[in-house]
Amino acid sequence: MVEKKVLLIEDEEETVRNLKVLLELEGFIVDTALDLKTAKEKLSKYYYPLIVLDIILPDGEGLELLRYIEPSRSKVVVLTAFGTVERAVESLKRGAYDFLKKPVSVKALIKVLNKALGDLKSHQYEEDLKEVFSSIVGKSAFINDLKKQLPQIANQSKNVLIRGENGTGKSLVGEIIHKISPRKEFPFGKLVVRGKKNSNFEVDSLLFGSEIPGKEQVGLLESLAGGSLLLIGLEDLPLKTQEKLLDTIEKGYFTPLGSNRRINFNVRFISTTTKNIYEMAQKNLFNMNLLVKLNEIELEIPPLRERKEDIIPLLNYFIEKFSKERGLNKPILSEKLIDFLLNYDFPGNIIELKNIAERLVLLKSGKTVDITDLALQEAKKENSSIFNIQNWKEAKKLFEKEYLKRKLIEANGNVKKVAQMVNLDVSNIYRKIREYNLEDYLQNK
Repeated sequence: MVEKKVLLIEDEEETVRNLKVLLELEGFIVDTALDLKTAKEKLSKYYYPLIVLDIILPDGEGLELLRYIEPSRSKVVVLTAFGTVERAVESLKRGAYDFLKKPVSVKALIKVLNKALGDLKSHQYEEDLKEVFSSIVGKSAFINDLKKQLPQIANQSKNVLIRGENGTGKSLVGEIIHKISPRKEFPFGKLVVRGKKNSNFEVDSLLFGSEIPGKEQVGLLESLAGGSLLLIGLEDLPLKTQEKLLDTIEKGYFTPLGSNRRINFNVRFISTTTKNIYEMAQKNLFNMNLLVKLNEIELEIPPLRERKEDIIPLLNYFIEKFSKERGLNKPILSEKLIDFLLNYDFPGNIIELKNIAERLVLLKSGKTVDITDLALQEAKKENSSIFNIQNWKEAKKLFEKEYLKRKLIEANGNVKKVAQMVNLDVSNIYRKIREYNLEDYLQNK
């Protein structure tokens, strides 16, 4: 955030006092320096978005300071007396933003400072976009369109629903929407509701808070006031919670569990889902009125198999990332491997590709990688032959192995998540992992 902070560099004390008071009345934070030495010291210690600089100072020429100031980070307005206009024009060539003649019109100065501040904010926003968009990797038409759409979506106050398969990057897109929105200075939070369809009290406590003795908790709708909440797995939001959330949105306030205290509501919802929630709503499995409120803007993230152009850029991005993090040399990708990956369906989408990149960095650092180095090849062959197996038990084992492997990929190797996804005990999942030698798919392996 660019502050309305000004360093006023001027040797006439009366002028400094008057300008300081008048600028502060306009909401500026004003610091002062009466000479070149003091100005240099302050510029070396503190950041000032705006600088008002007199050309002639007791211990030197003010324009000397321009060499220490980066024009993209700070805007300098030069003050010039009669007879020094040529020097002021020279200051523009050396990076100053504008100049004003003395005696200074406060109205004109405020106008220039506000314009400079606006330019700084625009530049800062563009820099923020570059930084945030560096995590959106790919060359597909979808990625190019997404980068154009996100600023427009972010700048609205409407709730957003992001649809797509597991592992397509829905949560990342949701977080980016907050980061480039007007709410970015306010808190951002996540609530995973996937798998909590029957956990009404838990979800209500997390969302609305609780003042029940012994179960006190500040809810996300209170702690994230002014910010955004990412609801992950919206399809599993308990039905009773849906009713309460709809009531909150419509009335503009909510009450924590066990309390009569009304709390004003000001949170933007960004939700993700892997399901067709409209179809669920038509079957009375989701509250249609709430869905309309949460789906004011809809985004769909296509699976990786439908945007093949993104596969290799993403793979290279993750390989670069993991190589730097672990201090290892990057593996070398063979042409055969690249062709294979471009024709692979990636059932686990970007999460699966990320896991592949991490394994390659760990196991093949600095070495050439071929198709035989990927477990995917074996999986592809096994999947194609499963219906040719005549023995029921063997076919069942093969299905279990491939099913569990895929779920581990989707859950990024998190066994607890897999257990929730497939409705089995964690101990059973670990037993199956050992039985089918799937330890390589575990988290942090």
